[in-house]
Amino acid sequence: MKFLNINRKTITFFLSLLLSIFCLGGTLGCIPANAAGEYYLNSWDENGKIQDILDFVEKVTTHGDDYVKLKDRIAVFDNDGTLWSEKPEYFQVQFIEENGSSVGLTTDEYIEKARQFVYEENQEDFDVPYRQLVYKPVIDLVKYLKANGFKVYICSGGDIDFIRSFSEEAYGIPPEQVIGSAVRTEFDGEFGGDVKRETDFLAGIEDHEELAHYNDQEGKPVGIQNHIGKRPIIAVGNSTGDFEMFQYTDTGVDKSLIVLINHDDCEREYQYNDDPTSFEIEDYDLVLDNESLYTAQDRENWIVVSMKDDFNTIFESNPSRTPPICN
Repeated sequence: MKFLNINRKTITFFLSLLLSIFCLGGTLGCIPANAAGEYYLNSWDENGKIQDILDFVEKVTTHGDDYVKLKDRIAVFDNDGTLWSEKPEYFQVQFIEENGSSVGLTTDEYIEKARQFVYEENQEDFDVPYRQLVYKPVIDLVKYLKANGFKVYICSGGDIDFIRSFSEEAYGIPPEQVIGSAVRTEFDGEFGGDVKRETDFLAGIEDHEELAHYNDQEGKPVGIQNHIGKRPIIAVGNSTGDFEMFQYTDTGVDKSLIVLINHDDCEREYQYNDDPTSFEIEDYDLVLDNESLYTAQDRENWIVVSMKDDFNTIFESNPSRTPPICN
């Protein structure tokens, strides 16, 4: 066999080119965590809580005592109030109210109807399609984690097929990495046949026995274990509904990171779930309106992110809410 006569300089050039492609294709694995952060996280205030996130990611992606292998870099994100807005009413509830029962629809039919709603119907306070009310800093965080070798999942109490209708395009998270509540379904028994929805989602929220799986509160760790089969090391959420997911993820300082999104920007979004340190201890019932925020005060690896102070922008298109309601 006659080989091509390739000199050493040419070989070196192509090896360098292949290494560059490998680094990029390997989710920027060759770029230090903080360097990737500078590229992805301009929507965050650099002097805020983002530095705690950068420090943790750098620690677990740098070879040393705290290094985490690629296969174990798992992050889970809540959806409503974490990846996109949830006021004045959960978007899926609005979808159901406008479209009625989905019982009898195939999953494909339901997903298409949900997608049309998300992309074509306007949310009342901002008067833009629901799709535009995605939090840019949180999506940038998703991109940053993926760039550092994390596999990112959604873990939501919402209908799994509703979220799957837009998750890949809106968040960069494919449908197979969505964990959510699931209605009961059945297969029609034909070759190439369909899976149809047997029960109603809202009825299932009221009576969990109507659902195949209720993926909120205690259901979130169960959903994570059933779907992923291993414990996350990062969890991002905003409410009491995420508390058990946070508990499950929290294996201690230097081993896990909990990020809570605090809705405290009444002008650009909404103001609720205020930092509980502002309450007196005798107002314990008020504090426990958000058990996650309350617990975060005593947990070193639980970070409370202020939308007002830590987010340079909230929505990519910067829609204005009319009228803003501030206390």
